[in-house]
Amino acid sequence: MNPLLLYNGAQATMCEASASHNPRPLRYVWHHVQPREAGGVTATGNLVQVCDSCHYSIHRIMWVMALIAQQKPVTDAQRAVITKPPRQAQYALAGRGYEACVAAGTVAQIPNEG
Repeated sequence: MNPLLLYNGAQATMCEASASHNPRPLRYVWHHVQPREAGGVTATGNLVQVCDSCHYSIHRIMWVMALIAQQKPVTDAQRAVITKPPRQAQYALAGRGYEACVAAGTVAQIPNEG
């Protein structure tokens, strides 16, 4: 994964998946809601600001959604990221990305980046 650190010359400065972090995150990144590898574009409507930790969690949730949709084997630990996501906002962002991939026909291209 190569996170986007600058968008239009601006750094990400907050985490839209969590209002509170303790300790404070070391870095924030611009997350592609629909992953670039699955046809997502680098544009305002497809980007959100998140911390590194939430970024990886969102990608893991989306990847497990793709495994399930493709009827591939999923372990209980993998399934737990969907049934008990760390934060509902992470699950919501992963769901937005997954649905964008469904609409684009690119679910099989969702990368395992989490």
